[in-house]
Amino acid sequence: MVKYQRVFEPEDQKWFAVLSGDNNPVHLDSVQARRLLFGKPVVHGIHLLMWALDSLLVTTKATCRIESMTASFRKPVYPGDQVTIAHQSSGDNSFNLEVTSVGETKAKFEIELCPTVNVSKEALQVDARVPLLRELESLQDDDYLERKGTLFLHLPQAEYQQLFPNCVRWLEPTQAATLLAISRLVGTECPGLNSILHQIQVSDRSTELGTSVRWRVTEFDERTRRLQISMESSHLSGELVAFVRPETVRQPDSTELGLLVHRNEFSTQHALVVGASRGLGEVVAKLSALGGSRVTATYNLGKDDASRVTKDVEAVGGDIQFLEFDVTKSDPTVLLDDSNLIPTSLYYCCSPKIPMDRTGVFSTRILEELLQYYVVHFIEMVNVLAESNLNRIFYPTTVALNDMPLSMR
Repeated sequence: MVKYQRVFEPEDQKWFAVLSGDNNPVHLDSVQARRLLFGKPVVHGIHLLMWALDSLLVTTKATCRIESMTASFRKPVYPGDQVTIAHQSSGDNSFNLEVTSVGETKAKFEIELCPTVNVSKEALQVDARVPLLRELESLQDDDYLERKGTLFLHLPQAEYQQLFPNCVRWLEPTQAATLLAISRLVGTECPGLNSILHQIQVSDRSTELGTSVRWRVTEFDERTRRLQISMESSHLSGELVAFVRPETVRQPDSTELGLLVHRNEFSTQHALVVGASRGLGEVVAKLSALGGSRVTATYNLGKDDASRVTKDVEAVGGDIQFLEFDVTKSDPTVLLDDSNLIPTSLYYCCSPKIPMDRTGVFSTRILEELLQYYVVHFIEMVNVLAESNLNRIFYPTTVALNDMPLSMR
């Protein structure tokens, strides 16, 4: 068994997005990704697959094609995590590959290769221009079964060489471009914005030359949100399975929340809401302002979200201002530098991403992260604010106490 290890960096994500044309924010935008299913950016599934191919071709001495391939993507891989790929031969030119990280199997690939023979140089030419990036849209359920289209193949050479040097040397370019087109298809076309790539099953059924992929949705299960997509090209053809991610949860607006509070219910309070640009903190900030409290709120990454909340509250006459503040890096005394900030109530709503390590081995790293958020920085803030006019603290807990991660048991 042969093993390779690496860490995917955010810069790798950008390179792959340019190479593939898959600019889905779940891979690139830490602010948008924090609202999505995984809570932070994840590595493109096809990036993992092509890295697997690239590592497999390290010892290859002749150009080859993919005869058949099955890829199963089980868990997300996050930039910054160490990833291991192990591959072993299951027969002549057949290989089983497994991608693992933080003790979990992230993906499995079964690949059969064959030598490239009797293919002209002209047949191997692919458009070397970077594919145009498109603005993504959120589709409705009724849109999926009618969805079909054609994608032209692209293979930008500088980015391809940077990320997959062994594929450049040994893998037939048209097939590499077809794999990249799959990422663009799922990530930007269908399901598009709210996509999760789950499985690929393709084979080389080459009958004619061509530089495009034709695709159409053959099945959509509204209950499980599962999509099956048929794809055909002269280089690889087969079936894809993807899931439609849940839509981003939007909190009620101030008009709706205003029905829940009396106008002067909190008029004697000056509320400091830490972590108020989304989630529970957003609702707390809105309710406080609608009840007559003067609200100072903080955000870490979500500047646009903070602006949206401010406009929503001010539109109904509420008093709110936002400050940029990272509890893990900022000195809480800066919150009192403004003489007008003398909070009577603290709502501590900041939270890290819920731990996803499922190894079952106790993790001191995760424990330290949770302690920093929920104990160390909280105490630092209380000690500073207690010297002013603070008399009330609202401290929501974490779901990790009720549904404890395996790595904390």
